Amino acid sequence: MRREVYKIQSSFTNKSMEIIVYGHFGINFLLFPITDDDPYEYEKIGLIEAIEPLIEKGHIKLFSVQTNNLDSWLNENIPYEERSHQHYLFNQFVVNEVKQFIYDDNGSPVPIVTCGAGIGGYHSVNSYLRRPDIFIGSIGANSFYDIQWLSKNYYDENCYYNSPIHYLPNLEDNYWLSFLQSQKHLYLIAEQGNLKMINQANRLGEILQNKRIEHKIEIIDCSIYPNDNVNKTMLTSVFKLRI
Repeated sequence: MRREVYKIQSSFTNKSMEIIVYGHFGINFLLFPITDDDPYEYEKIGLIEAIEPLIEKGHIKLFSVQTNNLDSWLNENIPYEERSHQHYLFNQFVVNEVKQFIYDDNGSPVPIVTCGAGIGGYHSVNSYLRRPDIFIGSIGANSFYDIQWLSKNYYDENCYYNSPIHYLPNLEDNYWLSFLQSQKHLYLIAEQGNLKMINQANRLGEILQNKRIEHKIEIIDCSIYPNDNVNKTMLTSVFKLRI
């Protein structure tokens, strides 16, 4: 299996950002880390090994990207206004430099599905809903879709435009809605018994339904694999059943 590590010197985050590429061919997935910024996290929890047959057969190709959560919402040493700005810069990094890296690695523009769990699931679904002209679908597992899970009591315009629970109900632009309403690959996954994450998936699901945006909510029983990381269990299930 191809596994290559690259570094992008980002003009937006102003630092070197790692991307790990797994595979040569298949549907392109952009993975966002689960807890902080570590692009190796999906290797560490065993997900890459679990879905390696899909990668080797050319069904899927993965790009695991370093994030900047520790420079933005998780950085308690800077004001919330700066945290919000750093989030804005990360979004620019994704839709400009990461997108172009994926295109270059494939030799041409290609459809991309975003994917992640935890805070990575938030970035995954938010990135897709904001730019369905770039991304064709998304998987969010055990994730929140309200920016105030990160921003707490702080709320500015950038927060609004990065909080699907808030901006999506007000989306009326037919240009963006036409993308979202024509695509069929949005999965909101939650662990059985995790009521907070189930509630987040259902809240967003109600908004998506009102906007006639096709999606699927799946509640997965992870207790059948008691020794596995729950995020590995959920994402492996989606990859193996849906790809």
